[in-house]
Amino acid sequence: MDLSIIVVAYNVKDLVRECLSKVAASSDILGKEVLYVDNGSTDGTVEMLRADFSDVIVICNQKNLGFGRANNIGFEKARGEFILMLNADAFIGPGTLQKTVGFMKDHPEAGILGCRLISPDGKLQPSARLFQNPWRDLMVRLDWGKKFPGNSFFKGIDDLERDHRSIRETDWVPGCFLMARKKMIEELGFFLRKDFFMYYEDLDLCLRAKRKGWKVYFFPEDVVHLGGASSGRFHKTTSTGRQVIGYEIESRLLYYRKNYNILFVMASFFSALLFLFLKSAKRLFVPAKNASLSEGMEELRTSFDLLIKTRFGSFPLPH
Repeated sequence: MDLSIIVVAYNVKDLVRECLSKVAASSDILGKEVLYVDNGSTDGTVEMLRADFSDVIVICNQKNLGFGRANNIGFEKARGEFILMLNADAFIGPGTLQKTVGFMKDHPEAGILGCRLISPDGKLQPSARLFQNPWRDLMVRLDWGKKFPGNSFFKGIDDLERDHRSIRETDWVPGCFLMARKKMIEELGFFLRKDFFMYYEDLDLCLRAKRKGWKVYFFPEDVVHLGGASSGRFHKTTSTGRQVIGYEIESRLLYYRKNYNILFVMASFFSALLFLFLKSAKRLFVPAKNASLSEGMEELRTSFDLLIKTRFGSFPLPH
């Protein structure tokens, strides 16, 4: 078995159908299997799969276990030499699987590979990313990379101006299309960290891989991704949006504590505090129409609340 493709979804039947239709239309000659892990959908996704995709291995969870934990369940049953995490809103081309698996086979030092992500209109999305730290967190918030182009000091975690037409090493690649060598995962001891309910699983996996000496590659093969540069977040002002932002903040705190130390956790919190201060100061001197600090204050309160509840990033919350 060359490749095991794991797709995790929750109540997005039409996207799952489109995603797996693209996989079925692949022109590869690989030995592959598709494992679909359902996180408690109630929209008929499972029934659709059993009727229209009988060769797909369907695994049903009784509730939404989150992205990482559900992928781990799929990994336990995967038999492939390579494991592909594929989001339901990511659509491959006819030659994507053959090209990417071929590259991995030809490069035994490659532990992880990601593709060039584009929106349906062809716009480039973040695809080859830099490791995150509290300073880069702040630069992402301030968006100073655009104000100071060419200055790496002000870059966040993305550089979309860099060449995306050539194969190159990178720090990490997004989990919407992430191919990993099973041998590497076994060496690491586990696939995705179960502490994260949502977000940071891909970043964490790539960091652990590189620390073990494996290489992470960006491969210039287009994969259409509907989620977009902001990871498909819901609008912050909705209750669902606030919950999703909470997941992101919790995972960030856990990521820094698990992979670095408490100083990174506190620096991350003060990064958010500094951003709110700078935003407030700007409003005093440059008033803007319809500008509001309420979202920033709410995110800061959420950060402080999660800082305490997770014991400074030491323990995940029950989900």
